Amino acid sequence: MKKVNKALISVIMPVRDTGKFVAEAVESIRNQTYKNWEMIVVNDGSKDKTGEILAKFAKKDKRIKVITHKRASGIGASLNKALDKSKGKYIARMDGDDVALPKRFELQLKYLEKHFKVVAVGGQAQMIDGKGVPFAYKKFSTDSKSLREMIMWMVPMQHPIMMVRGDVYKKCRYDEKLKTAEDVDLMVQLLKYGEFGNVKETVYQYRKADTSNGHHNVKQTFWLTILGRIRGITRYGYKPSIKGVFLSLVQIVVVGLLPSKWIVRAYESRRFLWLTLRRLEAQKLALYKLIYSA
Repeated sequence: MKKVNKALISVIMPVRDTGKFVAEAVESIRNQTYKNWEMIVVNDGSKDKTGEILAKFAKKDKRIKVITHKRASGIGASLNKALDKSKGKYIARMDGDDVALPKRFELQLKYLEKHFKVVAVGGQAQMIDGKGVPFAYKKFSTDSKSLREMIMWMVPMQHPIMMVRGDVYKKCRYDEKLKTAEDVDLMVQLLKYGEFGNVKETVYQYRKADTSNGHHNVKQTFWLTILGRIRGITRYGYKPSIKGVFLSLVQIVVVGLLPSKWIVRAYESRRFLWLTLRRLEAQKLALYKLIYSA
């Protein structure tokens, strides 16, 4: 008889004024094929209907627990509070304006239980706009060695896609003073305890909308990212490669010189696999087939 996995997964989700999307985010967790989870949502001073929506979910699903901050305390403080309350063997991040695809937990759990040296696993992401329409894919390496090195020039996994071994995650803390780039500071802490991985499947829809955290103050986010890398080296024992140091220095020069708008365009052209380009290629292929079959 096949052994049934009963490990508890704690889902931690900080939210603030995400009333437009939060119901879809919560439902995507409730629709997971893996059912043994608890969800800890920290409502960080929302002024819209986020609190009302979450209260309804908590009433009908006892696995959902809501912590309310009357005044906003920031994403770091919210995540630390959720971490303290989590009880799972594994802890999964989630954002209040995104969508977890149904097999996300199933695939990530299977990966962690097969790869014992990996402490945190992400996956591939589909980019969606404010209306939920896909417009690109964001691909991540699945090679652990590459992911460790990559943190010096690029985030190796999408923060809200992470699933982390609970005992390791609880040894780390988010810097509550950081308004953004808290993910890099946290990830270099995690690398003290093991490796990173990404499942090859697309398991998440990451929303790029005006309300999304991290799409504003591009230069501020970058300089805080650099701070996280420096802390990794000076505080947490991270050993960068020569390639990593070189690429990080190149980024410092480029970001220092270019306007924010150009930086975003350069990043997205390098990082996203645009669906419009894929459609054009598909049309071109179909045209070739039509010509050569005639």
